[in-house]
Amino acid sequence: MAAVLLALTSAGCGWSAGARNCTMIGGVPGITVLFEPAEGAAQNPTVAPTPTPTPTPELAPGPGPAPAPASDPAVFRLCVDGRCVERTEASATATPVRMSVRTADDVHGEKLSVRFSVTTVEDRRVIMDDTAEVRMTESWPNGKECDKKGTWSASLDASPETGLRPFDRL
Repeated sequence: MAAVLLALTSAGCGWSAGARNCTMIGGVPGITVLFEPAEGAAQNPTVAPTPTPTPTPELAPGPGPAPAPASDPAVFRLCVDGRCVERTEASATATPVRMSVRTADDVHGEKLSVRFSVTTVEDRRVIMDDTAEVRMTESWPNGKECDKKGTWSASLDASPETGLRPFDRL
């Protein structure tokens, strides 16, 4: 009885010997940029630390002022063939930032123009502003056995030191 129940359950799920289990991961066509802060940026802040005030006799010493941020808030902007997304982060030096712009489903290996910039909010200092041409490549997140149609995408790295460049997967 248990063997029959197992066979019926497996058949109902589409399982058969040698068949590959497919997930519903899917993919979204588009371009993704991963921004890495400059080497040492968090260790060499662009904002000078606030000095600790000297306590006066009538005031009890307290914890002191909060440490200065590693950098000013920054605006990150990614444009792909004129379509742009923008967001503000607390710092351009604290952590990596990932941004994506969705593209049409029918880009099929086309070259697209990409522009990525990072600018501080307060003094509008340009930390990075670079452009690149990138060729979309087809991928199958679940494997070709599961996805009849691939997803067209491209990934780039960005840093003030190296600029905008295709993501090196190896």
